[in-house]
Amino acid sequence: MKISKTMWWVVGGAGTIGLGIGLYVLFFGKNNKKDHVFMGVGTLDKPVIVAQGGGTATAVTEPNWKNPFDMNYNKDVNTWLGGKKIKELPESVAKHFAAKLFNAKGTFNDDEQAVARVFKSLQDKTQVASLSRAFYYQYGRRDMWQYLRSFLSDSELKELVYDQVRSLPNYRLVA
Repeated sequence: MKISKTMWWVVGGAGTIGLGIGLYVLFFGKNNKKDHVFMGVGTLDKPVIVAQGGGTATAVTEPNWKNPFDMNYNKDVNTWLGGKKIKELPESVAKHFAAKLFNAKGTFNDDEQAVARVFKSLQDKTQVASLSRAFYYQYGRRDMWQYLRSFLSDSELKELVYDQVRSLPNYRLVA
């Protein structure tokens, strides 16, 4: 089937109009306000939010909500919240839980239930980060996640640790 010149003009015109509408919506759509928010990717593949208002702009890196085992998670959450106080696990409790996790690894028989009890006791992901930090400094710069992987199978890690932590809220604010 041969397409006539008129048909080519109609298709080209419709495409040009569609492109024009798309560009208008992109640049002048409903987000055309004084305060703009730009979301991009930072240097560590973490999203960065830049909020402009009143002539100033601030950049804040969003915490990696999926990795509360990172010892810097609490610091990132504090920065993200702009100075609001979050509830953290007290250092004495974190050290106590770290000792329970460290002692859960046995020579012949591991105490998986001790691991389960510790992670069921935690109330949010900031407490997981506090526990991770306490474990790191209490046991010779050992990463808690790597230590747990050394004696728990993948299915045990998923059931006892990962699923428990994933269901926790990211943080809780101090009232």
